[in-house]
Amino acid sequence: MSIRTTVVGSYPKVIEGSSDNLPGTIDRWQKKSVPDEALEQELQKVIRRVIQEQEGAELDLITDGQVRWEDLAHPIARSARGLNRGALRRFFDNNVYYRRLESNGGLQWQKSSTAEEFQFASKAAKKPIKVALPGPLTLVTFTEISKGQTPASLLALYADLLRKEVEALEKAGVKEIQLDEPAFKAGEPLLDAAVEQINRIFKGIKARRWVACYFHDLSSILPALSKLQVEVLSMDLVTAPKLADRLKEFKWSGEIALGLIDGRNTRMDSAPEVISQIKKVSAVIPLNRLWVSPNCGLEFLPHEAALKKLQILRQVAQGI
Repeated sequence: MSIRTTVVGSYPKVIEGSSDNLPGTIDRWQKKSVPDEALEQELQKVIRRVIQEQEGAELDLITDGQVRWEDLAHPIARSARGLNRGALRRFFDNNVYYRRLESNGGLQWQKSSTAEEFQFASKAAKKPIKVALPGPLTLVTFTEISKGQTPASLLALYADLLRKEVEALEKAGVKEIQLDEPAFKAGEPLLDAAVEQINRIFKGIKARRWVACYFHDLSSILPALSKLQVEVLSMDLVTAPKLADRLKEFKWSGEIALGLIDGRNTRMDSAPEVISQIKKVSAVIPLNRLWVSPNCGLEFLPHEAALKKLQILRQVAQGI
Protein backbone atom coordinates (compact mmCIF):
# COMPACT_ATOMS: atom_id res chain seq x y z
CA MET A 1 0.00 0.00 0.00
CA SER A 2 1.35 3.44 -0.97
CA ILE A 3 1.25 6.42 1.36
CA ARG A 4 -0.84 9.45 0.34
CA THR A 5 0.91 12.71 -0.49
CA THR A 6 -0.06 16.35 -0.09
CA VAL A 7 1.39 19.81 0.54
CA VAL A 8 0.71 22.21 3.40
CA GLY A 9 -0.47 25.10 1.27
CA SER A 10 1.78 27.86 -0.07
CA TYR A 11 4.03 27.60 -3.14
CA PRO A 12 6.61 29.85 -4.84
CA LYS A 13 4.95 32.40 -7.12
CA VAL A 14 7.99 33.12 -9.29
CA ILE A 15 10.10 30.98 -11.63
CA GLU A 16 13.63 32.32 -11.76
CA GLY A 17 14.56 33.49 -15.27
CA SER A 18 11.02 32.97 -16.58
CA SER A 19 8.57 35.32 -18.25
CA ASP A 20 6.30 34.70 -15.25
CA ASN A 21 6.65 37.82 -13.12
CA LEU A 22 3.65 38.02 -10.85
CA PRO A 23 5.25 40.36 -8.27
CA GLY A 24 6.21 42.74 -11.07
CA THR A 25 2.68 42.66 -12.47
CA ILE A 26 1.24 43.32 -9.01
CA ASP A 27 3.63 46.25 -8.53
CA ARG A 28 2.59 47.80 -11.85
CA TRP A 29 -1.08 47.16 -11.04
CA GLN A 30 -0.69 48.98 -7.71
CA LYS A 31 0.79 51.92 -9.65
CA LYS A 32 -2.24 51.74 -11.99
CA SER A 33 -0.08 51.04 -15.03
CA VAL A 34 -1.62 47.56 -15.45
CA PRO A 35 -5.41 47.05 -15.64
CA ASP A 36 -7.34 44.64 -13.43
CA GLU A 37 -7.85 42.25 -16.34
CA ALA A 38 -4.11 41.90 -16.97
CA LEU A 39 -3.43 41.19 -13.30
CA GLU A 40 -6.18 38.57 -13.23
CA GLN A 41 -4.78 36.88 -16.33
CA GLU A 42 -1.33 36.69 -14.73
CA LEU A 43 -2.78 35.30 -11.48
CA GLN A 44 -4.72 32.64 -13.32
CA LYS A 45 -1.67 31.65 -15.37
CA VAL A 46 0.44 31.17 -12.26
CA ILE A 47 -2.29 29.23 -10.44
CA ARG A 48 -2.67 26.88 -13.40
CA ARG A 49 1.09 26.30 -13.45
CA VAL A 50 1.22 25.61 -9.70
CA ILE A 51 -1.62 23.11 -10.01
CA GLN A 52 -0.04 21.40 -13.03
CA GLU A 53 3.28 21.03 -11.23
CA GLN A 54 1.66 19.39 -8.21
CA GLU A 55 -0.39 17.11 -10.41
CA GLY A 56 2.74 16.31 -12.42
CA ALA A 57 4.30 15.06 -9.17
CA GLU A 58 1.23 12.84 -8.76
CA LEU A 59 0.26 14.27 -5.38
CA ASP A 60 -3.00 12.90 -4.05
CA LEU A 61 -4.20 16.21 -2.62
CA ILE A 62 -3.08 19.62 -3.89
CA THR A 63 -3.64 23.33 -3.23
CA ASP A 64 -3.76 26.39 -5.48
CA GLY A 65 -0.48 27.50 -3.91
CA GLN A 66 -2.16 30.46 -2.18
CA VAL A 67 -0.99 32.53 -5.13
CA ARG A 68 -3.47 35.34 -4.45
CA TRP A 69 -2.40 35.70 -0.83
CA GLU A 70 0.12 38.25 0.39
CA ASP A 71 0.56 36.26 3.62
CA LEU A 72 -1.21 33.72 5.80
CA ALA A 73 -3.58 36.29 7.35
CA HIS A 74 -4.56 37.81 4.01
CA PRO A 75 -7.74 35.79 3.28
CA ILE A 76 -9.39 36.66 6.58
CA ALA A 77 -8.43 40.32 6.24
CA ARG A 78 -10.19 40.34 2.87
CA SER A 79 -13.28 38.53 4.12
CA ALA A 80 -13.87 40.68 7.22
CA ARG A 81 -14.88 44.26 7.82
CA GLY A 82 -13.13 46.10 10.65
CA LEU A 83 -9.74 44.46 10.11
CA ASN A 84 -6.83 46.47 8.76
CA ARG A 85 -3.34 45.42 7.71
CA GLY A 86 -0.49 47.34 9.30
CA ALA A 87 3.29 47.16 9.61
CA LEU A 88 5.46 44.36 8.28
CA ARG A 89 6.75 41.76 10.73
CA ARG A 90 8.92 38.69 10.28
CA PHE A 91 6.92 35.49 9.85
CA PHE A 92 8.22 33.47 12.80
CA ASP A 93 11.94 32.80 12.11
CA ASN A 94 11.74 32.90 8.31
CA ASN A 95 13.00 35.36 5.73
CA VAL A 96 9.49 36.34 4.71
CA TYR A 97 7.16 38.88 6.27
CA TYR A 98 3.49 39.41 7.04
CA ARG A 99 1.46 42.49 7.80
CA ARG A 100 0.27 42.92 11.38
CA LEU A 101 -3.49 42.95 11.76
CA GLU A 102 -5.21 45.86 13.48
CA SER A 103 -8.78 45.94 14.74
CA ASN A 104 -10.56 48.53 16.82
CA GLY A 105 -13.65 46.39 17.23
CA GLY A 106 -16.68 45.83 15.05
CA LEU A 107 -15.23 42.80 13.31
CA GLN A 108 -17.78 41.45 10.86
CA TRP A 109 -17.56 38.77 8.21
CA GLN A 110 -18.66 39.92 4.76
CA LYS A 111 -18.11 37.19 2.17
CA SER A 112 -15.64 34.42 1.50
CA SER A 113 -12.76 35.29 -0.80
CA THR A 114 -11.33 31.78 -0.53
CA ALA A 115 -14.59 30.18 -1.75
CA GLU A 116 -14.38 32.27 -4.93
CA GLU A 117 -10.73 31.28 -5.39
CA PHE A 118 -11.63 27.61 -4.96
CA GLN A 119 -14.14 27.77 -7.79
CA PHE A 120 -11.43 28.73 -10.28
CA ALA A 121 -8.82 26.31 -8.89
CA SER A 122 -11.19 23.35 -8.86
CA LYS A 123 -12.01 23.89 -12.54
CA ALA A 124 -8.31 24.07 -13.40
CA ALA A 125 -7.42 20.92 -11.44
CA LYS A 126 -7.90 17.21 -12.00
CA LYS A 127 -7.00 16.34 -8.40
CA PRO A 128 -8.93 17.36 -5.26
CA ILE A 129 -8.11 20.83 -3.91
CA LYS A 130 -7.44 21.47 -0.23
CA VAL A 131 -8.16 24.98 1.06
CA ALA A 132 -6.06 26.20 3.99
CA LEU A 133 -6.90 29.10 6.31
CA PRO A 134 -5.04 30.66 9.24
CA GLY A 135 -6.15 29.20 12.56
CA PRO A 136 -7.64 31.42 15.29
CA LEU A 137 -4.60 31.37 17.59
CA THR A 138 -2.26 32.29 14.75
CA LEU A 139 -4.53 35.20 13.86
CA VAL A 140 -4.37 36.40 17.46
CA THR A 141 -0.57 36.17 17.30
CA PHE A 142 -0.63 38.32 14.16
CA THR A 143 -2.79 41.05 15.73
CA GLU A 144 -1.95 44.25 17.59
CA ILE A 145 -4.03 44.16 20.76
CA SER A 146 -6.06 47.37 21.04
CA LYS A 147 -7.48 48.99 24.15
CA GLY A 148 -10.39 46.99 25.50
CA GLN A 149 -9.28 43.80 23.78
CA THR A 150 -7.60 40.72 25.18
CA PRO A 151 -6.03 37.78 23.37
CA ALA A 152 -8.87 35.57 24.64
CA SER A 153 -11.58 37.92 23.35
CA LEU A 154 -9.85 38.14 19.97
CA LEU A 155 -9.58 34.36 19.83
CA ALA A 156 -13.36 34.05 20.10
CA LEU A 157 -13.94 36.78 17.50
CA TYR A 158 -11.59 35.15 15.01
CA ALA A 159 -13.26 31.79 15.61
CA ASP A 160 -16.59 33.40 14.69
CA LEU A 161 -15.10 34.73 11.44
CA LEU A 162 -13.47 31.42 10.59
CA ARG A 163 -16.71 29.54 11.20
CA LYS A 164 -18.42 31.73 8.59
CA GLU A 165 -15.52 31.19 6.19
CA VAL A 166 -15.56 27.41 6.68
CA GLU A 167 -19.32 27.27 6.15
CA ALA A 168 -18.93 29.22 2.91
CA LEU A 169 -16.20 26.86 1.73
CA GLU A 170 -18.31 23.80 2.39
CA LYS A 171 -21.25 25.39 0.58
CA ALA A 172 -18.91 26.02 -2.38
CA GLY A 173 -18.13 22.30 -2.52
CA VAL A 174 -14.76 22.16 -0.75
CA LYS A 175 -14.09 18.66 0.57
CA GLU A 176 -10.78 19.33 2.35
CA ILE A 177 -10.40 22.29 4.74
CA GLN A 178 -7.28 23.02 6.79
CA LEU A 179 -6.55 25.46 9.60
CA ASP A 180 -2.87 26.41 9.90
CA GLU A 181 -1.61 26.87 13.46
CA PRO A 182 2.12 27.64 13.46
CA ALA A 183 1.38 29.44 16.74
CA PHE A 184 0.75 26.10 18.50
CA LYS A 185 3.73 25.52 20.79
CA ALA A 186 4.70 24.53 24.32
CA GLY A 187 3.93 27.16 26.96
CA GLU A 188 1.19 28.87 24.94
CA PRO A 189 -1.40 30.04 27.54
CA LEU A 190 -4.29 30.01 25.04
CA LEU A 191 -3.56 26.57 23.62
CA ASP A 192 -6.47 24.73 25.28
CA ALA A 193 -8.85 27.58 24.45
CA ALA A 194 -7.66 27.55 20.84
CA VAL A 195 -8.31 23.79 20.57
CA GLU A 196 -11.85 24.38 21.87
CA GLN A 197 -12.40 27.18 19.35
CA ILE A 198 -11.16 25.02 16.46
CA ASN A 199 -13.61 22.32 17.48
CA ARG A 200 -16.36 24.96 17.45
CA ILE A 201 -15.29 26.22 14.01
CA PHE A 202 -15.43 22.71 12.56
CA LYS A 203 -18.48 21.38 14.42
CA GLY A 204 -20.86 19.67 12.00
CA ILE A 205 -18.66 20.34 8.96
CA LYS A 206 -18.74 17.36 6.58
CA ALA A 207 -15.54 18.22 4.68
CA ARG A 208 -12.39 16.46 5.86
CA ARG A 209 -10.99 18.71 8.58
CA TRP A 210 -7.26 19.34 8.93
CA VAL A 211 -5.07 21.20 11.40
CA ALA A 212 -1.49 21.92 10.32
CA CYS A 213 1.14 22.67 12.97
CA TYR A 214 4.69 23.62 12.01
CA PHE A 215 7.89 25.35 13.15
CA HIS A 216 7.68 23.89 16.69
CA ASP A 217 8.22 20.66 18.61
CA LEU A 218 4.76 19.41 19.56
CA SER A 219 5.96 16.63 21.87
CA SER A 220 4.89 18.25 25.15
CA ILE A 221 1.50 19.43 23.85
CA LEU A 222 0.31 16.14 22.34
CA PRO A 223 -2.27 15.67 25.15
CA ALA A 224 -3.85 19.03 24.23
CA LEU A 225 -3.77 18.22 20.51
CA SER A 226 -5.46 14.88 21.14
CA LYS A 227 -8.62 16.86 21.97
CA LEU A 228 -8.86 18.26 18.45
CA GLN A 229 -12.01 16.98 16.72
CA VAL A 230 -10.54 16.78 13.23
CA GLU A 231 -9.71 14.04 10.77
CA VAL A 232 -6.08 14.94 10.02
CA LEU A 233 -3.31 16.50 12.09
CA SER A 234 -0.24 17.69 10.18
CA MET A 235 3.04 17.64 12.14
CA ASP A 236 6.49 19.09 11.46
CA LEU A 237 8.94 16.22 11.85
CA VAL A 238 11.80 18.17 10.30
CA THR A 239 11.93 20.70 13.12
CA ALA A 240 11.28 17.97 15.69
CA PRO A 241 12.49 14.58 14.36
CA LYS A 242 12.20 12.95 17.79
CA LEU A 243 8.47 13.64 17.72
CA ALA A 244 8.12 10.48 15.63
CA ASP A 245 9.13 8.43 18.69
CA ARG A 246 6.31 10.00 20.72
CA LEU A 247 3.56 9.05 18.27
CA LYS A 248 3.23 5.57 19.73
CA GLU A 249 2.04 7.25 22.94
CA PHE A 250 -0.25 9.68 21.12
CA LYS A 251 -3.89 8.86 21.81
CA TRP A 252 -5.12 9.80 18.37
CA SER A 253 -7.56 7.80 16.26
CA GLY A 254 -7.45 10.10 13.25
CA GLU A 255 -4.96 10.51 10.44
CA ILE A 256 -1.53 12.15 10.62
CA ALA A 257 0.32 14.02 7.89
CA LEU A 258 4.03 13.48 8.48
CA GLY A 259 5.93 16.65 7.57
CA LEU A 260 9.16 14.95 6.53
CA ILE A 261 10.22 17.06 3.53
CA ASP A 262 12.07 20.23 4.56
CA GLY A 263 10.19 23.22 3.16
CA ARG A 264 12.70 25.75 4.47
CA ASN A 265 15.99 24.32 3.23
CA THR A 266 17.26 24.08 -0.34
CA ARG A 267 19.20 20.95 0.62
CA MET A 268 17.50 18.02 -1.04
CA ASP A 269 15.95 15.42 1.23
CA SER A 270 16.94 11.78 0.91
CA ALA A 271 13.99 9.72 -0.31
CA PRO A 272 15.36 6.50 1.27
CA GLU A 273 15.74 8.27 4.63
CA VAL A 274 12.19 9.63 4.47
CA ILE A 275 10.89 6.17 3.54
CA SER A 276 12.75 4.72 6.53
CA GLN A 277 11.10 7.26 8.84
CA ILE A 278 7.66 6.49 7.45
CA LYS A 279 8.17 2.76 7.94
CA LYS A 280 9.20 3.43 11.54
CA VAL A 281 5.98 5.37 12.20
CA SER A 282 3.84 2.86 10.30
CA ALA A 283 4.90 0.20 12.80
CA VAL A 284 2.60 1.92 15.31
CA ILE A 285 0.20 3.82 13.02
CA PRO A 286 -1.04 1.99 9.90
CA LEU A 287 -0.26 3.46 6.49
CA ASN A 288 -3.94 4.02 5.73
CA ARG A 289 -3.93 6.66 8.48
CA LEU A 290 -0.78 8.40 7.26
CA TRP A 291 0.10 11.09 4.73
CA VAL A 292 3.52 12.47 3.85
CA SER A 293 4.12 16.13 3.01
CA PRO A 294 6.55 19.01 3.39
CA ASN A 295 6.79 20.20 6.99
CA CYS A 296 5.43 23.65 6.02
CA GLY A 297 4.52 25.66 2.93
CA LEU A 298 6.99 25.66 0.05
CA GLU A 299 6.95 29.44 -0.51
CA PHE A 300 10.20 29.75 1.46
CA LEU A 301 12.10 27.98 -1.34
CA PRO A 302 13.19 29.01 -4.82
CA HIS A 303 10.85 27.53 -7.42
CA GLU A 304 13.40 25.02 -8.74
CA ALA A 305 14.02 23.65 -5.24
CA ALA A 306 10.29 23.41 -4.51
CA LEU A 307 9.75 21.50 -7.73
CA LYS A 308 12.51 19.02 -6.80
CA LYS A 309 10.91 18.57 -3.36
CA LEU A 310 7.66 17.58 -5.07
CA GLN A 311 9.53 14.97 -7.07
CA ILE A 312 11.05 13.61 -3.86
CA LEU A 313 7.53 13.26 -2.46
CA ARG A 314 6.64 11.28 -5.54
CA GLN A 315 9.69 9.03 -5.11
CA VAL A 316 8.78 8.46 -1.47
CA ALA A 317 5.21 7.45 -2.30
CA GLN A 318 6.41 5.06 -5.00
CA GLY A 319 9.01 3.56 -2.64
CA ILE A 320 6.66 2.66 0.21
